[in-house]
This record gives sequence, structure tokens and C-alpha cells, in this order.
Amino acid sequence: MKKKSFFLLIAVFAAALLVWVGCTTMQATDTAKASVSEITTKWEGSGHADITSETFNHWNEDDPAEVPPVCAKCHSTSGFRDFVGADGSAAGSVEMAGKIQDPVNCTACHSTATHELDSVTFPSGTEITGTGSSSACMTCHGGMGSGQDVAKATEGKPEDEPIGDQAIIGNHYFAAAAVRAGSDGGNGYEYEGKTYVGTFTHAPGVETCTTCHDPHSLHAREPENSDTSLCQTCHSNVTGYQEYKTVSMSKVDYDGDGAVESMYDEIEGMKVLLHQAMSQYSANVGDGTMFGFYGDVYPYSFIDTNKDGQITEDEATFPNQYKLFTPRLLKAAYNYMFTVKEPGAYIHNGQYVLQLMYDSIEDLSAISGVTTTGLTRP
Repeated sequence: MKKKSFFLLIAVFAAALLVWVGCTTMQATDTAKASVSEITTKWEGSGHADITSETFNHWNEDDPAEVPPVCAKCHSTSGFRDFVGADGSAAGSVEMAGKIQDPVNCTACHSTATHELDSVTFPSGTEITGTGSSSACMTCHGGMGSGQDVAKATEGKPEDEPIGDQAIIGNHYFAAAAVRAGSDGGNGYEYEGKTYVGTFTHAPGVETCTTCHDPHSLHAREPENSDTSLCQTCHSNVTGYQEYKTVSMSKVDYDGDGAVESMYDEIEGMKVLLHQAMSQYSANVGDGTMFGFYGDVYPYSFIDTNKDGQITEDEATFPNQYKLFTPRLLKAAYNYMFTVKEPGAYIHNGQYVLQLMYDSIEDLSAISGVTTTGLTRP
């Protein structure tokens, strides 16, 4: 081969190689862009990104307009980064107020400090280790109260006498991690002498926050190369969120209504009975003022002025707040709110909340007249 032709062949080969590398690089870049775009779309449709929600706007009218440090950890990205130490501050506490309208974005979860989290301390003071990629989720979904708060508020006080100016105590909202941990987390009010289930592990492969939930959309994961719900793998009737509530996890009639129902319906039935027990109990102690619960309006506990067992919108006003809790009623109300304010309790640990409510009904029964006859404790 002539030298000129050889160099020409080398030049052509080099040019072809350069084009191939360039095309391959572009394809990889396009794939990466598509992946980031998909993730962004998922995130934008999630509650974590909802910049218009009360979650990230509650403090807008405050002066100064900022999220207090006690709330900032979960209600602003700046606060969460402060808590994990991603901003250079000490980890495990929030030193600065958070920014308003600062939803949970990429930098909250994607930092070295967050990736290194492997334990969570619940409001009860109980630490659970080995939490891995679920640590960030559990940090905020562990709630802000525990049964220990109730124990402290009621310690040494007569069970059936009003404490005096005592508001309801709750675990805050969407405390999925606290419910799922069960007695291992110690966040429910657990009655002395009773035993309670621990962490709910569901089934192999779906045992943590991030194996069940897409961390960006927050919805149930979809199996690879499929557009169905991960739940449908085992529960064929589940095609969307509403069907989750139809899944039966047992063959037991917990709420004693004569029908074996889904875990969701069994819990709903037990909640009705516990509310009745609390209402009747309150009417039979003190001055007979009746307690009622209305979950859509803060502070949630109100005086049932007409004693019909229900709180209407005109009764759900702050001046009509119920604050005549006795120790016995406060314990039951905490467990009721612990269940009500975690709408996914039937999935995350149905047996634990059923145990808490059963024991609360039992504790109120002598005075309320609502007994556990016909009910089953898990």
C-alpha cells in the first residue's frame, strides 16, 4: 500500500471513530437528559414540590415570614439541610429558621450528609438504626409527638378528673414511619400490661419506604418495564389508589360488625367505636360537656354542643375548643388522632393502630358504656 493511501485510510478511520464517539456521547447525554426530565416530571407532580400548599406557606403572614426552627426540618429544604448538616452546621438539630415557600427539592435528599444517614430518632426518643435510604423519609414522617408526651401530661393525676385547660395531644400529620415502626418506635400511647406489634415488614422486597414508594413521585413504585402498580404484583385487583383500601390483610372481624372486611374498613369501623366511646365517656364525667373530633379544622377537638355525637362546621371553631380532658380521655384521644392523621395506617401497620384503639375503648368502657364485646384485638 502506498504511504499516501495508508495515511488517507488512517484519516478516514479516525474521522469515523470521532463521529461514532460523538454520536455515542450524544445518545448517552440524551438518555441522561430524558432520565432527569422524567424524574423532574415525577417530582413536580408530588406533594413535596407543591409550593402552593399550606405545608410550605403556613408562616407567610408571620413577622418575620419564616419557618420556625422547630418546624423547618420538614417544612423547608433549607431547614432539612440544616438538620442533616448539609449546610455546614452541626447535624441533628436546626439552628436557623427555614425559608417560606421552600418545598422539598433535590438538594434536600441528594447531599452527602443525607446519603450518609442510617438511623432515625423518633419523638419518643427511640432510635432505630440501619434505616438506609429510607432515613430521609423517616426523619420527617416520624411525627412530632409520642405517647410519652401523654404520659407526662397525665402522670400522677386522677384518671377521671379534668386536668384543666388541657388541649388534645397529637403526633402531627402523615407520621407513616411512626405508625409502621409500631411498638419498636414507641410513638403510640401503649397501655401498661399490654403487648404491641413492632415494625410492619409487609413482604420480601417491599419492606422499606423506598422499596414501596417512588422517591420522586411518592406513589407506589411500578415494576420494571411495566405501567402497573407494584401492589398489583400480589394483589391483582389493585389498579389504583382506591383499590388499596379493598385489600384484605386478614380473615378477622376486628370491629365486630359481623363482616370480615379489608384492613382499611376494619380500622374505619374501630375508629367509629372509639369516637363513640370518647363522646359517651366525656358526657359522663365532669360537668357533662361532650367531646367531639373534627379532623379538617385545627385544633380538631371541639365541644359537641348539641350532643348528637358529631361535630358540624358551626361547632368546629377555635372558641369552641374542647379542653376538659381527663387523663383517661387524653390517652384515648391521642391514639385516635395518631390513627386518623395517618391516612395510610391501614397499609403501614394496621394491627398496631387496631391494638391502640381496642385498648383505648377498653379503658373507657366502664364509664362510656361502649365495650369491647364482639371486638377482636390483633
